[in-house]
Amino acid sequence: MELIFETYKVTLVDNKDNTCKVRISPNKGEALKAERRKLYVISCGDQILYIGEANTSIKTRFQRGCTSFNFYIKNDKTRGGYKGYKWLNKVHNSERDLKVSVVIFPKEYDEDEKREFIEAIEGELVYLIRQKTDKWPLFQNEIHFHNHAESKEIAEIILKNAFEGKLI
Repeated sequence: MELIFETYKVTLVDNKDNTCKVRISPNKGEALKAERRKLYVISCGDQILYIGEANTSIKTRFQRGCTSFNFYIKNDKTRGGYKGYKWLNKVHNSERDLKVSVVIFPKEYDEDEKREFIEAIEGELVYLIRQKTDKWPLFQNEIHFHNHAESKEIAEIILKNAFEGKLI
C-alpha cells in the first residue's frame, strides 16, 4: 500500500467571545484535496493531542469541528450531540500553534465500505501511541475497534514514517 505523508502547521486564532478559527499552512498538498480517506495526528511538541479519520479535505474537516465548537461556545448546547474538537478550547489547550501529520490512503480506500478498515488502523495507531508514551492522546475521546488483518502493521508503518522513527 502506497501512503502519502504530509505535515502542516495549524494555527488557532482566538476571538474575544472564546470562539476560534483554524488556519492551516501551507495551503497546498494532497490532504487539502476533497474526498480522500486519511488519518491525521494533531500534536504540539512531543504531546499528541488527537488522532482522527476523515474523507474530506483536512481543511474542511477542521472547519466542521471548529463550527461545532463555536456553536457550542456561543449557545451552551451541542449541534447534533457534537461539541467540536476539545483541543480547540483555549481553557484546556493553551497551545495555539500545532502540527498536523496527515496520512493519505490510496484512492481505492475512498469507498465507504473501506472506512471500517481505516478506523481499525486509527484504533491501532492510538493504541501504539499509548504503548510507546504511557499516555493516551490528550484530547482523544473515542477509538473505533475493528479487527482487520494488516491494520496493526499499517499503523506501525504510519507511526514509523509519520514521526521519522520517533514520536513527535
